[in-house]
Amino acid sequence: MTNEIIPVERQRQILELVDERGVVSVHELSERFAVSVMTVRRDLISLEEHGLLNRSHGGAISRRRFQREPYFDQKGRRNRDEKIAVAHAAAGMVEAGETILVNSGSTTLELLRALPAVELRVVTSNAGALTALQSPAIECIVVGGVYRPRSNSFVGGLAVQTLRQVFGSKSFIGVDGLTLEAGLTTPHHQEAEIAREMIRRTRGEVIVLADSSKIGGVAPFVTATLDEVDIVVTDSGIDDEYRSALEERGIRVIVAPVSHAQKAVSDD
Repeated sequence: MTNEIIPVERQRQILELVDERGVVSVHELSERFAVSVMTVRRDLISLEEHGLLNRSHGGAISRRRFQREPYFDQKGRRNRDEKIAVAHAAAGMVEAGETILVNSGSTTLELLRALPAVELRVVTSNAGALTALQSPAIECIVVGGVYRPRSNSFVGGLAVQTLRQVFGSKSFIGVDGLTLEAGLTTPHHQEAEIAREMIRRTRGEVIVLADSSKIGGVAPFVTATLDEVDIVVTDSGIDDEYRSALEERGIRVIVAPVSHAQKAVSDD
């Protein structure tokens, strides 16, 4: 593409790309359309003023993205290469003898699959744990409660009561959105409640698993503020400015590389 595209046509293509990808960075758009960063920012301002997208720190977010919570299997197919990379990086932070808390989500399911075969206790609301955890060395406690098919998870008062009897050495929290202003967000209030309780019951590090498409997105319900987060594990698609902004908040950002081996697995 060249900068010979007229502004209206460029903005149309930008909107199509944002709606397709969910989140796109300013620098990516600048390179794609061979125009300056300032030109892209003006395009995004115009599109936002017309109610067609939301601008974020370093990029743009589709307004269609969080209008409806996707089903679990749909979420699992999106950005799977990146989710697997994030999960493997997070699994490397788990140590033998720990009790870890893991909430629902497609990225946290990949984490459960990637856990090392060491003595470990996993307390989770993720129903996928029942088949994902294969090692006999790993003790699995599923919190129970009301089953939500849409998220393949357990929620509600019984799940919360179970969590209140446990302390975790670390928690691994999947999110649907992460911004500097709103913090961690999710499409369903009961999912937010479970993740929030896990964070409260964590005595060590709170580790957020968020592929780069989640960075800058806002879902309807707040799980936690960024003040409660110690580490964010993401992929190389994160905007450099956003990464710096998170680090300025005192959050350690781990960028997981997406390997060819992981891509092969995700294409199977």
